[in-house]
Amino acid sequence: MDLNKQPQRVSSGETDKDPQQLTSTQISIEPILQELLKKLASLEERVQQLENPQLMYKRPTCQEHEKLSDSLDYLHNNIEGIKIDLLKVAKAV
Repeated sequence: MDLNKQPQRVSSGETDKDPQQLTSTQISIEPILQELLKKLASLEERVQQLENPQLMYKRPTCQEHEKLSDSLDYLHNNIEGIKIDLLKVAKAV
């Protein structure tokens, strides 16, 4: 199947041709159109994935991946907890 082949256009003067010939032309174009529809659907899916990226991270001690935003939230909360603990220790000394 050659997708680079230019489709033949039917000019207004050719509409009086044999309907069977037009039908055979339509039949020969159908596989090309089906292939193009598959490619278009694939491209739409890839664009959608690019619009909503899922950045994943796997901790060295874990088997499963998690969202990068969840990892950053976890780290932020731990750092905040460490800061609080350090202030308590500093006040106690």
